[in-house]
Amino acid sequence: MSNAACSALDPSGGRQTEMNAPLIRLDGVSKSYGKKPALRDISLTIGKGEIVGLLGRNGAGKSTLLNVLTGYLPASSGRVLIAGVDMAEEPRRAKRHIGYLPELPPLYDSMTTIEYLRFVAKIKRMNDAEAGGETERICAEIGLADVENRLLRNLSKGYRQRVGVAQAMLGGPDILILDEPTSGLDPKQIVEIRSQIHNFGAGRTVLISSHILAEIAEICERILILRDGRLVNDCKVNEIGASRGGAGKLHIRAACERDECELLLRNVGGILASRFIGEREMGSSDWEIEYGLDGTDIRAAIFDAMADSGRKLLMMKPVEADIEDIFLRMTANEDLQ
Repeated sequence: MSNAACSALDPSGGRQTEMNAPLIRLDGVSKSYGKKPALRDISLTIGKGEIVGLLGRNGAGKSTLLNVLTGYLPASSGRVLIAGVDMAEEPRRAKRHIGYLPELPPLYDSMTTIEYLRFVAKIKRMNDAEAGGETERICAEIGLADVENRLLRNLSKGYRQRVGVAQAMLGGPDILILDEPTSGLDPKQIVEIRSQIHNFGAGRTVLISSHILAEIAEICERILILRDGRLVNDCKVNEIGASRGGAGKLHIRAACERDECELLLRNVGGILASRFIGEREMGSSDWEIEYGLDGTDIRAAIFDAMADSGRKLLMMKPVEADIEDIFLRMTANEDLQ
């Protein structure tokens, strides 16, 4: 389940944040719909200033977790603490700390952008003066000044997403929870939103759920992975590249034809799988080799096999694991009991 790069999760709360006091804490949180469990005994802490990504395949429990965190749904068991406030005991007080963007932004199409944001500001208990100043500030910050007076129904999907992000940021909450925040944005807008999230995250907590794995890696410092309602991995982004799920990969180029090279590789101990990836040079073949991380130097074994057959090894280099590969390994169907 875990490895050297991804910390093992303990029942007291997962990876503790020593430098930052936790703004989010879950203690043994479970949620069921009837007899069907959606979340299973999740414990974690997220500290002040952390930008954290939440990943998982469809049905893993991401949306349920966000709904429980924001108080939209009650937990079936366990405790949710927001800035030290128990969500079940004092929901209004806990929710004051949270700005939330659901996957479908909660927009009223008959309002203009500025009307809608002022409406949200009033819901957040701002007076008229505060609401006016805050909405003007957030429109400038998010890039909505040009569409302040346009009806929301007439905005593009990208601008509607920006309005959703803006309403979550109104009032400068301690915690920002975003579900698919870059959905529908063009590349320039994605870079802008990414920058705004980083700026907002200074001194605050940001939790982002997304299916865009590369985007999570760009924005976040830490990644949580759900599988079958369980929190199965808690990784720092700068560590996750070392996670190979127990296997490594090499790209090799050998001076022999495909069939001959395939036969040679088949007889090398330690190779888990070999995949032909093309003929990049005349009379050679390129292969992706997957091998076990058991301490065996597979490079020497491949070199010796080629040399013994009188064939030259023209190139050999490691293949870095990308986040999609790691994600698929970590979310593979396994017996979790």
